[in-house]
Amino acid sequence: MKWCCLSLPALALLLSACATGSSEVIRFGNDGTLRAPTHVDAQKHCEQKGSTVRVVGKAPGEAGVLFRCN
Repeated sequence: MKWCCLSLPALALLLSACATGSSEVIRFGNDGTLRAPTHVDAQKHCEQKGSTVRVVGKAPGEAGVLFRCN
C-alpha cells in the first residue's frame, strides 16, 4: 500500500508535465501576452501570423519568455 501512495503523486506530476507541447505557445493573461518556451519559438509564432515579435520578459519560474506579436 505504501508503494501505491508514493506513486500517485509521481504519476500526477508526470501527466501534468506532458500537458503542453515543448514548443507550444500559450496565452498568458488577458492583455494579449503570450508565453513560449524559447525566443525562437516566439519568433516563429509571430512570423506565421505575419508580424514581428516583441519580447516582454521572462515567464514566471523562468519557464520561457513572455512576448507579443506586433
